[in-house]
Amino acid sequence: MPFPASFVPARQRQIKRLSLLVRLLCLLAALTLLILPPWLWSQPTWVLKMAQKDFGVSLVQLDAGARFYGLAASLLPVGVGLWALASIWRLFGCYARGDLLSLRPALHLRRLSLALITLAAALPIAQTLSVLALTLGNPPGQRTLSFLLSSQHYLSLLFGLVLLAVSTVLVEAARVADENAEFV
Repeated sequence: MPFPASFVPARQRQIKRLSLLVRLLCLLAALTLLILPPWLWSQPTWVLKMAQKDFGVSLVQLDAGARFYGLAASLLPVGVGLWALASIWRLFGCYARGDLLSLRPALHLRRLSLALITLAAALPIAQTLSVLALTLGNPPGQRTLSFLLSSQHYLSLLFGLVLLAVSTVLVEAARVADENAEFV
Protein backbone atom coordinates (compact mmCIF):
# COMPACT_ATOMS: atom_id res chain seq x y z
CA MET A 1 0.00 0.00 0.00
CA PRO A 2 1.63 3.31 -1.08
CA PHE A 3 1.63 6.51 0.93
CA PRO A 4 -1.90 7.90 1.39
CA ALA A 5 -2.84 10.82 -0.86
CA SER A 6 -3.13 13.11 2.16
CA PHE A 7 0.44 12.34 3.24
CA VAL A 8 2.78 15.33 3.02
CA PRO A 9 5.45 14.83 0.31
CA ALA A 10 8.17 16.17 2.63
CA ARG A 11 7.21 13.51 5.20
CA GLN A 12 7.35 10.84 2.47
CA ARG A 13 10.88 11.87 1.54
CA GLN A 14 11.89 11.94 5.21
CA ILE A 15 10.59 8.40 5.76
CA LYS A 16 12.32 7.17 2.60
CA ARG A 17 15.65 8.74 3.66
CA LEU A 18 15.35 7.32 7.15
CA SER A 19 14.48 3.92 5.72
CA LEU A 20 17.53 4.01 3.46
CA LEU A 21 19.77 4.97 6.37
CA VAL A 22 18.40 2.19 8.59
CA ARG A 23 18.78 -0.37 5.81
CA LEU A 24 22.40 0.72 5.21
CA LEU A 25 23.07 0.38 8.94
CA CYS A 26 21.52 -3.10 8.81
CA LEU A 27 23.96 -4.08 6.05
CA LEU A 28 26.87 -2.75 8.07
CA ALA A 29 25.68 -4.61 11.19
CA ALA A 30 25.19 -7.85 9.25
CA LEU A 31 28.70 -7.63 7.79
CA THR A 32 30.07 -6.97 11.27
CA LEU A 33 28.19 -9.97 12.68
CA LEU A 34 29.57 -12.19 9.93
CA ILE A 35 33.18 -10.95 10.05
CA LEU A 36 33.90 -10.01 13.66
CA PRO A 37 33.32 -13.35 15.50
CA PRO A 38 35.64 -15.44 13.28
CA TRP A 39 38.24 -12.68 13.41
CA LEU A 40 37.98 -12.33 17.20
CA TRP A 41 38.10 -16.08 17.87
CA SER A 42 41.13 -16.48 15.57
CA GLN A 43 43.22 -14.18 17.81
CA PRO A 44 44.31 -15.95 21.04
CA THR A 45 45.28 -12.70 22.77
CA TRP A 46 41.84 -11.20 22.10
CA VAL A 47 40.14 -14.37 23.30
CA LEU A 48 42.17 -14.24 26.52
CA LYS A 49 41.24 -10.58 27.10
CA MET A 50 37.57 -11.34 26.42
CA ALA A 51 37.63 -14.34 28.76
CA GLN A 52 39.17 -12.28 31.53
CA LYS A 53 37.11 -9.12 31.07
CA ASP A 54 33.71 -10.40 29.93
CA PHE A 55 33.59 -13.87 31.46
CA GLY A 56 35.74 -13.38 34.55
CA VAL A 57 37.86 -16.45 33.74
CA SER A 58 41.66 -16.27 33.76
CA LEU A 59 42.79 -19.87 33.20
CA VAL A 60 41.66 -20.75 29.69
CA GLN A 61 42.80 -22.97 26.86
CA LEU A 62 43.60 -21.00 23.74
CA ASP A 63 44.29 -23.88 21.38
CA ALA A 64 42.54 -24.01 18.02
CA GLY A 65 39.95 -26.53 19.22
CA ALA A 66 38.85 -24.43 22.20
CA ARG A 67 38.65 -21.31 20.04
CA PHE A 68 36.70 -23.21 17.36
CA TYR A 69 34.12 -24.36 19.91
CA GLY A 70 33.96 -20.84 21.31
CA LEU A 71 33.29 -19.55 17.80
CA ALA A 72 30.62 -22.21 17.30
CA ALA A 73 28.94 -21.08 20.54
CA SER A 74 28.98 -17.46 19.39
CA LEU A 75 27.15 -18.38 16.19
CA LEU A 76 23.90 -18.81 18.13
CA PRO A 77 23.48 -15.09 18.91
CA VAL A 78 24.97 -14.21 15.51
CA GLY A 79 22.19 -16.17 13.81
CA VAL A 80 19.54 -14.54 15.98
CA GLY A 81 21.11 -11.13 15.32
CA LEU A 82 20.95 -11.75 11.57
CA TRP A 83 17.28 -12.73 11.95
CA ALA A 84 16.62 -9.45 13.78
CA LEU A 85 18.49 -7.45 11.13
CA ALA A 86 16.55 -9.17 8.33
CA SER A 87 13.32 -8.23 10.09
CA ILE A 88 14.46 -4.61 10.38
CA TRP A 89 15.52 -4.63 6.72
CA ARG A 90 12.08 -5.85 5.61
CA LEU A 91 10.24 -3.50 7.98
CA PHE A 92 12.03 -0.44 6.64
CA GLY A 93 11.62 -1.70 3.09
CA CYS A 94 7.87 -1.52 3.71
CA TYR A 95 8.23 1.97 5.13
CA ALA A 96 10.30 3.13 2.14
CA ARG A 97 7.53 1.95 -0.20
CA GLY A 98 4.92 3.82 1.85
CA ASP A 99 3.47 0.67 3.43
CA LEU A 100 3.12 2.10 6.92
CA LEU A 101 0.05 0.81 8.71
CA SER A 102 -0.81 -2.47 7.04
CA LEU A 103 -0.39 -6.07 8.07
CA ARG A 104 3.02 -6.62 6.39
CA PRO A 105 5.08 -4.11 8.44
CA ALA A 106 3.25 -5.19 11.61
CA LEU A 107 4.32 -8.79 10.97
CA HIS A 108 7.93 -7.73 10.36
CA LEU A 109 7.84 -5.82 13.64
CA ARG A 110 6.49 -8.95 15.35
CA ARG A 111 9.36 -11.02 13.91
CA LEU A 112 11.81 -8.42 15.18
CA SER A 113 10.26 -8.62 18.63
CA LEU A 114 10.55 -12.41 18.64
CA ALA A 115 14.19 -12.14 17.54
CA LEU A 116 14.96 -9.76 20.41
CA ILE A 117 13.24 -12.05 22.91
CA THR A 118 15.20 -15.00 21.51
CA LEU A 119 18.41 -12.98 21.69
CA ALA A 120 17.80 -12.45 25.42
CA ALA A 121 18.08 -16.23 25.84
CA ALA A 122 20.73 -16.87 23.18
CA LEU A 123 23.33 -14.48 24.60
CA PRO A 124 23.72 -16.05 28.06
CA ILE A 125 23.60 -19.55 26.57
CA ALA A 126 26.36 -18.66 24.09
CA GLN A 127 28.45 -17.07 26.85
CA THR A 128 28.05 -20.17 29.02
CA LEU A 129 29.07 -22.44 26.15
CA SER A 130 32.03 -20.19 25.31
CA VAL A 131 33.34 -20.32 28.87
CA LEU A 132 32.89 -24.08 28.86
CA ALA A 133 34.77 -24.35 25.54
CA LEU A 134 37.67 -22.28 26.87
CA THR A 135 38.00 -24.14 30.18
CA LEU A 136 37.10 -27.72 29.26
CA GLY A 137 40.76 -28.52 28.59
CA ASN A 138 41.81 -27.25 32.03
CA PRO A 139 42.82 -29.76 34.71
CA PRO A 140 39.98 -31.15 36.86
CA GLY A 141 38.88 -28.62 39.44
CA GLN A 142 39.85 -25.70 37.19
CA ARG A 143 37.11 -26.06 34.62
CA THR A 144 34.45 -23.39 34.72
CA LEU A 145 30.78 -23.47 34.00
CA SER A 146 29.19 -20.07 34.48
CA PHE A 147 25.84 -18.65 33.58
CA LEU A 148 26.02 -14.87 33.27
CA LEU A 149 23.07 -12.52 33.02
CA SER A 150 23.51 -8.85 32.31
CA SER A 151 21.44 -5.75 31.76
CA GLN A 152 21.97 -6.27 28.01
CA HIS A 153 20.01 -9.53 28.21
CA TYR A 154 17.29 -7.88 30.27
CA LEU A 155 17.02 -4.92 27.87
CA SER A 156 16.80 -7.23 24.87
CA LEU A 157 13.94 -9.09 26.56
CA LEU A 158 12.22 -5.87 27.60
CA PHE A 159 12.47 -4.23 24.17
CA GLY A 160 11.36 -7.46 22.54
CA LEU A 161 8.26 -7.59 24.75
CA VAL A 162 7.48 -3.91 24.09
CA LEU A 163 7.76 -4.45 20.33
CA LEU A 164 5.63 -7.59 20.61
CA ALA A 165 2.88 -5.54 22.27
CA VAL A 166 3.17 -2.77 19.67
CA SER A 167 3.13 -5.24 16.79
CA THR A 168 0.07 -6.98 18.24
CA VAL A 169 -1.73 -3.62 18.35
CA LEU A 170 -0.65 -2.85 14.76
CA VAL A 171 -1.84 -6.26 13.52
CA GLU A 172 -5.22 -5.57 15.09
CA ALA A 173 -5.30 -2.05 13.64
CA ALA A 174 -4.52 -3.44 10.16
CA ARG A 175 -7.30 -6.02 10.55
CA VAL A 176 -9.83 -3.33 11.54
CA ALA A 177 -8.68 -1.08 8.67
CA ASP A 178 -9.15 -3.97 6.21
CA GLU A 179 -12.64 -4.64 7.59
CA ASN A 180 -13.54 -0.95 7.29
CA ALA A 181 -12.20 -0.82 3.72
CA GLU A 182 -14.58 -3.62 2.74
CA PHE A 183 -17.57 -1.50 3.75
CA VAL A 184 -16.62 1.41 1.53
